[in-house]
Amino acid sequence: MLVVTDQEIAGKSVEQTLGAVYGVAVRSRNELGNVLGKIRAITGGKMAGYEKLVMTANQSAVEAMVSQAEQAGANAIVGFRFNTSSMGGGEEEEFIQVTAYGTAVVIR
Repeated sequence: MLVVTDQEIAGKSVEQTLGAVYGVAVRSRNELGNVLGKIRAITGGKMAGYEKLVMTANQSAVEAMVSQAEQAGANAIVGFRFNTSSMGGGEEEEFIQVTAYGTAVVIR
């Protein structure tokens, strides 16, 4: 499955537009990871645990989007984008939500 951020693919023509496709992933760290992350935020520096969390969520969202496109009969996705947000209860942001989206197409 070819996934691109552009609306067009060089050297290819869009034969059919199948519509919007989405993939969503929601992830959280364990409580110890959250505490250690807060300490790291105070002291500064790279937050490897959170980076891994975001990368894992991104990959899961893309895989879900690609699966939806394949089920629709697409062989490419154009206009690919990510949307990321934090969620949580009260004043704490405990979860990350990643949505991957684009337009499923058939190219030749």
